[in-house]
Amino acid sequence: MPPTLFQNKPQETAVENNLRRKFFRWFRILFGAGLMIFAGYLFWQRQTRVISRVGYINAELITIYAPITGTLHLERINVGSVLPKGFLIGSITNERNPQIAIDVENLNSRLRLTQNQLKSVNERLNARQRLADFLTKKTQSQISLDIDFFRANVERARSELKQAQANLELARKEAQRFTRLAEEGAVSQQRADQALAEMKAASALVASRQAEVDRSLSALTAIQQGLQLDSARTFSFPQIRLLDLQQEITDLIQEKRQLEVSVLTLEQELRKAQLQLNLQRSAKLESPVRAVVWSVNIRTGELGVPVNTGTAILQLLDCHEVWATALVSERANRKLRLGQPAEVRLLDGSNRIYRGWVRSIRGGVGRITAGADVAVPPDEFVRNELEVQVTLDDHGEALAGGRFCSVGQSVEVIFP
Repeated sequence: MPPTLFQNKPQETAVENNLRRKFFRWFRILFGAGLMIFAGYLFWQRQTRVISRVGYINAELITIYAPITGTLHLERINVGSVLPKGFLIGSITNERNPQIAIDVENLNSRLRLTQNQLKSVNERLNARQRLADFLTKKTQSQISLDIDFFRANVERARSELKQAQANLELARKEAQRFTRLAEEGAVSQQRADQALAEMKAASALVASRQAEVDRSLSALTAIQQGLQLDSARTFSFPQIRLLDLQQEITDLIQEKRQLEVSVLTLEQELRKAQLQLNLQRSAKLESPVRAVVWSVNIRTGELGVPVNTGTAILQLLDCHEVWATALVSERANRKLRLGQPAEVRLLDGSNRIYRGWVRSIRGGVGRITAGADVAVPPDEFVRNELEVQVTLDDHGEALAGGRFCSVGQSVEVIFP
């Protein structure tokens, strides 16, 4: 090789080393500045945002209890099965309810007895009503005959009055004639006085007959109104019996009303007792909402198992009521408020983010008993933490029922 090439090689190596040192020096400077900027960014993020220390998806649990005592038969249901609303979970049967059955039989007996009594009262009332109608007709016939009788008395009294008036007119003329003859001396004064006396007697008879007419008219008016003037009112047998029947009919009507009320009351009690008996004999267990089977506490098999009232049978997960539970430091309490927007990021590697808003903030987690009706209650040993519940706007595929609505999955909740 030429000597000039060997003389230039040390100079090129020194330049390369110098450039390499400058590069690494600037790299270290820029890397340190980047680290400082990144640390500052993280510090700024921590100061302006609240990030949960622990977070997980939570949901409401619906516990299905046994409504009656009896033998439980469950359908073949597996944990994780998605049940539509109204799905028949199982049934409970109990054919032995002696007390309620006895009550139903007693009510049936009382109802039949009361219905028979009401039937008897109706028959007696109809019979009394028919007899009352018959006696009413007889009484009306008797009143009509009495009116005819007193009207005949009035006519007779008027006829006698006319006869007395005619006799009075004749006696007056005789008295005038004999008075004139006595004044002429043709007859004695005694005979004239006798004629005058006969006129006065005829006048008195006219007054008597007029009084008889007036009394007969008054008696006729009274009998037309159901009264009697000449003596105390004397009732005939039909009238007396009709008065007694009217009192009996009034009493029977009152008894009928009481029995009708008793029948209605017994029918209502019987319907309630029969309904209660049917409910105690058989009860269906249905899913109240579309839900996921969270746990099955009892396995029945083909023969079923006996259960008591209030026994927890299984738990369902309501996928329509899913939220994110975030535990944050109590120092961040002043930075949180109800209705505040939040971001929920799934920690399953997908980095899927859901939007939501704060619906509740509970302090003292771990010191109080809470969360018994949720799938994942807070830890009892948590201290100085806030439990923040975030309602999710969109559940998405990650919260589908076949995956237990992702309940219990870890998330990170960010409150900007």
